Amino acid sequence: MSDPLQAQPPDVWDGASPFRKYIESTDDLMTVVDEQARFVYVNPVAERVFGLSAEECRGRSAFDFVHPDDQGETRAAFAGWLRAGGKGAFTFENRQVSQTGEVRYFAWTVTRQEASGSGPMLLTSCAHDITDLRRIQQELIRSECRLSALLGGMLDAVITIDSTGIIQSASDSVKGMFGYEVDELLGGNVDVLMPEPHRSNHDAYMRRYRETGETWILGRTREFEVLRKCGSAITCEISISRVDIPGEEEPLFCGSFRDVTARRVAEKALAASEQRFRAIFEQEYQLVVLLGPDGTVRDVNQAAALMAGASRKEIVGKPFWDSPPWSRSQAARAQLREWVEQAGRGEVVREEVDFKTGTEVKTIDFSLKPIQDEEGETILLIAEGREITYLKQAQRRETAMLRALASIGESAAVLAHEIKNPITAVNMALRAVAAQLGEEDQAVLKELVGSMERLQGMMKRTLSFARPLDLKPEVCEVSELFEGPCSMLTPELEAAGVDLDVVVAPDCPKVSVDRHLMEEVVTNLVKNSIEAQDSGGHIRLEAGSCDGGGLMIRIEDDGPGIPEGIRGTLFRPFLTTKAKGTGIGLALCKKIVEEHGGSIEAGASDSGGASFRITMPALD
Repeated sequence: MSDPLQAQPPDVWDGASPFRKYIESTDDLMTVVDEQARFVYVNPVAERVFGLSAEECRGRSAFDFVHPDDQGETRAAFAGWLRAGGKGAFTFENRQVSQTGEVRYFAWTVTRQEASGSGPMLLTSCAHDITDLRRIQQELIRSECRLSALLGGMLDAVITIDSTGIIQSASDSVKGMFGYEVDELLGGNVDVLMPEPHRSNHDAYMRRYRETGETWILGRTREFEVLRKCGSAITCEISISRVDIPGEEEPLFCGSFRDVTARRVAEKALAASEQRFRAIFEQEYQLVVLLGPDGTVRDVNQAAALMAGASRKEIVGKPFWDSPPWSRSQAARAQLREWVEQAGRGEVVREEVDFKTGTEVKTIDFSLKPIQDEEGETILLIAEGREITYLKQAQRRETAMLRALASIGESAAVLAHEIKNPITAVNMALRAVAAQLGEEDQAVLKELVGSMERLQGMMKRTLSFARPLDLKPEVCEVSELFEGPCSMLTPELEAAGVDLDVVVAPDCPKVSVDRHLMEEVVTNLVKNSIEAQDSGGHIRLEAGSCDGGGLMIRIEDDGPGIPEGIRGTLFRPFLTTKAKGTGIGLALCKKIVEEHGGSIEAGASDSGGASFRITMPALD
């Protein structure tokens, strides 16, 4: 067999033949190789592909230029084709490496040329450069991978549909948001996510858009109810855009879904809270101003605006000290700025401030309270003001009255003391004279003696009430406080036919009191109950513990009771409903109880009679 490399080309290779001209001018690589894959002929494109001239390529193996990673696969495929007889065209793709190291992709088509006579077998090939195509394909694969990763990592659900509403793609987040797997949605109509009436009307919406191009949803964000797979509805913000793909007649539509259900619930709760706050803020009688840490007014309530004599717009956004009434005095402005600085450092400020409005001077109980964040930084100041003009006036009047009463009390005590001695002397003289008179005259004198004795008793109680109490406390059992009064009042109880029940609870606490004064209280209250009974009756004297561990004493009777209209004045001195009463007894009881740190109140018993309840602090 002759050497293929010495073979002469057939007539078609003649430089004048049209076929030769085509081969020489084409952009595809045209080669002829022998059975060992050695180049017998290459067209001029070989110089651009291999970086060698046609003469330099002649005799070189075609495998010399195959990329190392493609060598094994290319050789095996070529050998297998030859073993099969080399029938038909052999097509494959691989990468070629030039002498300069440039790598390009080629699609090869190889055919076998049967030998004529004793001529060698030749293989002709055509290689088309597909480098740009492979680059585009790789970019497309990378783009699809990036898109898939993007869709997979998105928190918002993203769905693309065609012009008929059929879902083409969906992000992985549709599972968490809508409850559907991606494969469940692909190929289905997007109206599966829509509640009525949008579900029934959606195809008509899409048809109208295809026919007219009119839309009210593209390029904007709207809020819709979206149905989940389980049938529940969520609120979503939906943004839909049109995507025109080169080479495609119909566009796609890409929709982004953001679940705002929780946000809408929170916004509604916040709005309701704001309404409640605003209602309280505006209806508050106190002046309330919200300030920034620097003293800038952020909000004021109606009461504050009225006092300032300005609208909210005129006050908000300005320094607090530049608003009335502070702005009317340089001293007041400077003082307020100092207080704001104190509050900004976390201190609570509370002062009484006088403002002159016209001819009046108003007194304001003013405070500044800082609100701090978790780091201890002051983020807000709350300024509050309560007008106490009338309260201060009342306090001044009360102080003056108390001083006057104290003066009267001292005078009354002196007067009572001065009167007591002559009354005692007159009383003794009347008794001495009565022994020398007849029975009729003695009766007149006895009545006069009785009147003098009542006057003497009244003077004694007045002195007791007027002078300060000198308490001599001692630890006592409650039962001990009851023994003396019960024993002393036994004759009066028997004479009036009144039963007295004494009940002391086992858990009754001990108390530290002035024993004689507390016995006087019990005696007075029980005696009042005896006097309230017309004939017979029942009195209950009980003691037990009360809330907080203190002592509770209750005296109740089944008499006519205390009219509700006088219960509020019952303990005032010199007020009485009894014909022969002085109005000192209950007032003195109240004074004794309160001096011990306790309290006394009057009410009605279960039977409609009177009820007096005393509470005393327990022994420490």
